[in-house]
Amino acid sequence: MQLHRDREKFAAAGARLVVIGQGTPEQAAHFRKSLKLDFPIYVDRRREAYEAAGAKIATFDELLGPRVVAKGAAAAAKMGVHQGKTVGHPAQLGGVLVVLPGEDVVYCHLSDDASDNPPNSEVLAAVKAAAAP
Repeated sequence: MQLHRDREKFAAAGARLVVIGQGTPEQAAHFRKSLKLDFPIYVDRRREAYEAAGAKIATFDELLGPRVVAKGAAAAAKMGVHQGKTVGHPAQLGGVLVVLPGEDVVYCHLSDDASDNPPNSEVLAAVKAAAAP
């Protein structure tokens, strides 16, 4: 959970981190506990939030292509985590959205492949810009 590493910076900027996953409430609780995450994880078994955001279903190459596997292996080694059991649709890609109260989306990064995550600095800059008067 890349954003979790900078959770204090996000909190200081006035952001509240939230994850939406595809599993059951029990699976979300296990995921949260096993990774020691301190933000809410909501579940959307029908993936309606993914559809509303415009997140795509990946092709085989977008899931397991050489570039994706290499990038994923490097990230796993750096963070000391590994891919666990897949829950939900195995090809569902996600994204990062910054949503203001009132549901205004001021930042949206939808993943192009399974290794595509925006840098935390980019997301934090969007949070700070949204909070600026």
